[in-house]
Amino acid sequence: MYQNKISGSIVIIDGSNVAMYGMSKTGKKKAKIENIMAVINKLKEYKASEIITICDANIRYTIDDKDKLDSMIEDKSVILAPSGIRADMFILDYARQKNCLIVSNDKFRDYRSDKWINDNVDSITLGFIFVGKDILLEPVNHKSMIFDTKSKKEITKWWHFFKKKQ
Repeated sequence: MYQNKISGSIVIIDGSNVAMYGMSKTGKKKAKIENIMAVINKLKEYKASEIITICDANIRYTIDDKDKLDSMIEDKSVILAPSGIRADMFILDYARQKNCLIVSNDKFRDYRSDKWINDNVDSITLGFIFVGKDILLEPVNHKSMIFDTKSKKEITKWWHFFKKKQ
């Protein structure tokens, strides 16, 4: 029914956000490199034209597999933001310049004073959850809300990007 919106698109992964998914609020658990790899693999499966993963510099201190992270940095599948500058700035600027999708559960609230970000970020961001070994991606776009006439409430309409036309 829906066309694959990722196929042929440039997608930026908010690497720190993805790696820290499920990380304990106490900080005792490490960020997971396998989360980043799972998202990259899912985006490849959906034929993204280019996948760019940008992480905060401090990910080096919280990641569970520093060797794998270093290897991904070396082969340029992960880019680190300069120390002291949040990766969000690079993610949002690149998305603006190249008309990219973003994979992140971040709402980018600190940047909403910028008109372009406020007007566009929800429609280009894909939220995610891990279900077992699979990852589900869903649009953050507020236009995915529908009104249920029986309950008289707005409800989320789960819009699946990945269903093929029938």
